[in-house]
Amino acid sequence: MAFYLSAPQSCPYLPDQDELLILSDPQQVLGSAPYNALLQKGFRRNGGLAYRPACPHCDACVSVRIPVEHFRLDRGQRRVWQRNRDLQVAVCAPHWDAAHAALFGRYQRLRHPGGGMDEESLRLYQEMILETGGVDARLLVFSLAAEVVAVALVDIVPAGVSAVYTFYAPEMSARGLGVYAILWQIAWTRGLGLPHLYLGYWVSGSPKMDYKRRYRPLEGFVAGRWRALAEGTGAR
Repeated sequence: MAFYLSAPQSCPYLPDQDELLILSDPQQVLGSAPYNALLQKGFRRNGGLAYRPACPHCDACVSVRIPVEHFRLDRGQRRVWQRNRDLQVAVCAPHWDAAHAALFGRYQRLRHPGGGMDEESLRLYQEMILETGGVDARLLVFSLAAEVVAVALVDIVPAGVSAVYTFYAPEMSARGLGVYAILWQIAWTRGLGLPHLYLGYWVSGSPKMDYKRRYRPLEGFVAGRWRALAEGTGAR
């Protein structure tokens, strides 16, 4: 598989920094087996492309995963789990859904205003949900009665489950829907008999990525191998 280096662009996580990415060939279909290998080397998927940061003067982005058999809920996570036990969860293939698209747009406008994704939410929703790159993807749809309150896009590969993106009703912040979606995915991954839930990048110095340190134990892909990250600090 061929790879390319992106043009510099503003870093979405750290101010006053540029970002460079290694990108897979957009003319080649990823497929589950090649992506499984890339995921274990710190890559992520966005639509039909695999990518990994390649910034020459920064290594703040660390791909992280949870070894699900060893995960234990802390006190706050137990409260979120109990608070949301009234939700129903459906697992289905990625598909267009107008209610999901509307929820995605509302989430972007209220949670990430001015970040770029809120400006073209419909196009971005279509690309994210429908362009899977030949990877075995699923939608996890969380509902309260008949109302969809959260949707998580995940990939299933032999190495585990990869959490691609989650969006939820921003006005229901007291429920901790983002936390619950991850906790549900941990339990689901364990039930599938798979070893890891991949959470994407933890970024040192980025407040919006700091939540990933709350899931323990946590492993990071550092210097070419997976290793445990120090509890409470994210140090490695």
